[in-house]
Amino acid sequence: MTRSNAIGANQLLQDTIRILCPLIEERVHETEPRPWSEFDLRRELVSCVLGSQVRHGMAALATRNLEEAGLLQDRWWCDSEAVGFTQQVFEVLDGQRGALSSGRYRFAKSRSQQLDGARIALAQIPLNTRLANGTDPRTLRSNLIAEIPGIGPKQASMFLRNIGRSYDLAILDTHVLHFIYTQDLCSRDEIRIGTFRGYERAERVLVNYAESIGYPAGYLDWAIWATMKAAGELGL
Repeated sequence: MTRSNAIGANQLLQDTIRILCPLIEERVHETEPRPWSEFDLRRELVSCVLGSQVRHGMAALATRNLEEAGLLQDRWWCDSEAVGFTQQVFEVLDGQRGALSSGRYRFAKSRSQQLDGARIALAQIPLNTRLANGTDPRTLRSNLIAEIPGIGPKQASMFLRNIGRSYDLAILDTHVLHFIYTQDLCSRDEIRIGTFRGYERAERVLVNYAESIGYPAGYLDWAIWATMKAAGELGL
């Protein structure tokens, strides 16, 4: 791609994202707030844990299979000493039993262990309790990362976004990071999101860009994700 073509493609990405941001804002404002039961919060958290490093469809199917197998029920998640949870989760994720659809989840062993750790943490302090004290979203995200196995900054940000707690946290997936690089907002060498501190630095870059066009980071990265995903599918 020539330099002029690259500049044109980058401008097209920016224009598309600016069109999507107000549409996302309208959608968010039109969505009625919903009460979240402990089960609903738990299911959303499990989905975010399973969504790490896999396609959305695989994570959604794995979550659904665990739910159908009864492995998201209170009898498991309210008893930190319940026996056999890890193995049963592994068998479902590995496609050995109880699946609604064929196919194996990519990280069956490690995710089953992480979900067992999350289950023990939530048996001690449920999600409704963790979310009920009015803690600001960034502190809440830090607490979730520190206290619940399998939750990193991206998963915690996604969880808080999905339950409507905050649209000021960024979900830095591969599509969003690729946009940051292609727009020269910063270089790959400047961003190392393998640590929480590195994630926060990259998030600040996106927050600054979002503020420059007048939208929260949560609207912007949603628009970026949709735009970059479509661009990739079109080979742009």
